[in-house]
Amino acid sequence: MHKLLILVLTLFSLQALGQSKTSYLKDNRFDLTSNEFKFPQEDFKIIGFGAYHGSAKTYEAEMKLIRTLKQQGIMEYYVPETNFSQAFFFQQYLETGDEALLKELVMGFQTIVSQEGTIETFEHWKKLRALNQKYASNPIKIIGFDVIAEFKFPIKHILYLSESIQNWEQRAALQAKLADKEANFSTRSEENQKLLKSFINDYEANKNLYISKIKDTVIFHHILKNIQYVLDRQKSREEIIFDNYMELKDRYQLSEKKQFFKYGFFHIEKDRERDYPSFFTRLIEHKVYDRNKVITVMGYLTKSEVLWEKVYDKQGNYKTYTIEKGYGIGDYWKEYFKGIKRLKKTQLSDLTLYRLNQENSPYNEGSDLLEVKLFLKRSNGKALKGKGTTDFIDYAVLISDSRPQIPLEEM
Repeated sequence: MHKLLILVLTLFSLQALGQSKTSYLKDNRFDLTSNEFKFPQEDFKIIGFGAYHGSAKTYEAEMKLIRTLKQQGIMEYYVPETNFSQAFFFQQYLETGDEALLKELVMGFQTIVSQEGTIETFEHWKKLRALNQKYASNPIKIIGFDVIAEFKFPIKHILYLSESIQNWEQRAALQAKLADKEANFSTRSEENQKLLKSFINDYEANKNLYISKIKDTVIFHHILKNIQYVLDRQKSREEIIFDNYMELKDRYQLSEKKQFFKYGFFHIEKDRERDYPSFFTRLIEHKVYDRNKVITVMGYLTKSEVLWEKVYDKQGNYKTYTIEKGYGIGDYWKEYFKGIKRLKKTQLSDLTLYRLNQENSPYNEGSDLLEVKLFLKRSNGKALKGKGTTDFIDYAVLISDSRPQIPLEEM
């Protein structure tokens, strides 16, 4: 009898918790498709938006957030998942509208985010440019802190910064590499590594010959340092992102600017899921920003498809692509986020935003929207024990009925 009573009380408490979460979501939901939508919080330094890659509507959600933040006057920097040089040339695209450059950039972008060398990425940047033209007196600026995953744009940037220097043999070798239309710019290529190592060594040995003619030595040295990270392969990606941010923070007065980061799921989590800290966690742990000044908005997919991979022939020529609507979505019977059902039951539209971080929120406890349930496999629940959803994220966006992104090669 005693055990039965405990079981009944346990079931009742679980049901009550479920009801309180559902009620809470109904009171704290926003329709992103509404023209009346405003982002609920304005007192922040950084917003991070992330989701599983490959969904077309993820860009719709992101663009709605960006437009709204800009309209509210609370967005100055856009930080995509790119290295500094890629971001520099994305900024050039925004200023010039050079779509040939944009195509090169989108193809370069897929070296770090393999599912986003797509038509949707291309169109996203066109929409950003249109938005900047609307706010021409205060446009969004682009900056990147990520690892170098391809050498094309760092080389292009080096050549731009040193264009006034003549008769520099190692620079001429980089110039010839960039001019080769069939060139491979992989960071794993021994030929590329040797080429850049030779350039760096020559620069260090003869710095006095070159340094006065370089347009911006701080950025030039920053690029070389990041190339050296690739050559050494000793620092982790999160370490590099954080170190790059700290190195450039004062130069760009970032502590005084509102910044929007578009990054993958892990990088913008605000606490340690295991022992390894994400970029956002490092910002908080190193007291760069207070925890409540860093906001994470996480996207969740349902009834959607994603671009899974591009298919190439043995010669490396693009052939076709594959899509996924089970694994890779986060709402599949073999792999799903705990608690996603409550989002689905309370959604207002195909893009619904939920604020989870209100005071006394039921999401301050439990692993909803973080724990991934896997069929016949151990979940990440143990790593989340003793922590709540809002230790990691502040908002959730439910993205439903999305088609997959389409490779740029199909355009």
